[in-house]
Amino acid sequence: MSHRVIKNLLVIVVGVMFLTQYAHSVSGNSGKLVTGERDYAGIKIVCSFSQFASIAEFIVQDKGEVHYISQGDQDPHFVPPKPSFAMLLNGADMWVTTGLDLEIWSTTLLDKARNRQILDGEIGFVSASDGVRMLQVTEIVSRTEGDVHPMGNPHIHTGPLNWKVIATNIAIGLNKIDPENGNFYNQRRDEFINKVDIALFGEELVDLLGGAALSKLVENNTIMKFLEGEYQGEKLKTKLGGWLKKALPFRGKKIMAYHKSWAYFAETFGLEIVGYIEPKPGIPPSARHVQNMIKLIEDQNISIMIVASHFERNSPRKIEEKTGVKAIFLPLAVHGVPEVTDTFKMIDYWIDAINANIK
Repeated sequence: MSHRVIKNLLVIVVGVMFLTQYAHSVSGNSGKLVTGERDYAGIKIVCSFSQFASIAEFIVQDKGEVHYISQGDQDPHFVPPKPSFAMLLNGADMWVTTGLDLEIWSTTLLDKARNRQILDGEIGFVSASDGVRMLQVTEIVSRTEGDVHPMGNPHIHTGPLNWKVIATNIAIGLNKIDPENGNFYNQRRDEFINKVDIALFGEELVDLLGGAALSKLVENNTIMKFLEGEYQGEKLKTKLGGWLKKALPFRGKKIMAYHKSWAYFAETFGLEIVGYIEPKPGIPPSARHVQNMIKLIEDQNISIMIVASHFERNSPRKIEEKTGVKAIFLPLAVHGVPEVTDTFKMIDYWIDAINANIK
């Protein structure tokens, strides 16, 4: 029985369980008791993923509480629709989701939640991806191609520049449901955006050129060429700090990946992903495909492959043994490991892990 068929059967089984368990009160992922009733005077925000929750927490502060559904070490494509999640959504003022077709599991939850305010098009619905410059957009919609996302790669949180768009979308949503505190949310949004710019470029370069201009250079893939230019007798590159400086040891390197989770991270930090352990997104690798990837690694002298830690490890380990390539298992989201408690620590963790293993 295929992996995909097993997943579909599990969804059916969970759905049957859902109907019998819906009335029970249970606790949510955040560790707070959730009854489905309003037990908090402030705003209640529910996010599909922990990385969105981390950004929402930065903006809302003590004016609301933030929950998330998918655990940091969980496959974001497949989350069992537990009754506790529907009850969490039932009491939500705002629902933050990617807005693409990543959270296909959310349809069942929203249907059971019976909270019209957080449905798509309503005041409490926030599409985190609105305005993000999408990568890997495709017109192919056939499921024979695997987990295809025709609107683009939905793993937008792996690119720090996208966080600024996500934060803006969350702030817009907060302004809609709590206009009295709109100025506060806008200020926190601006503080977050500035924090991202400094974390990415370093304070000196941001003060000199501004985060918006530097971000545009990254989007155009011209940042490093631009920094070769001189300012006051020295190259601008000497003023570079933050994650871009920290990631210079692996900039331009060719790597292997398991899934197309890292497209935005790779673009920002100049990595070239030459192949994927999955033959197609969401389809487990066959023995023949593994052999093809082994040959590709040997032919192109690849030294590392990045694997989100929720994937199976048998194939990466087999490739590692055959080629000497280093498999780096990374949490794809916030709270995937104890050290990664927010989005900023997540990027630090990824860069440190790659630097520790790159040759």
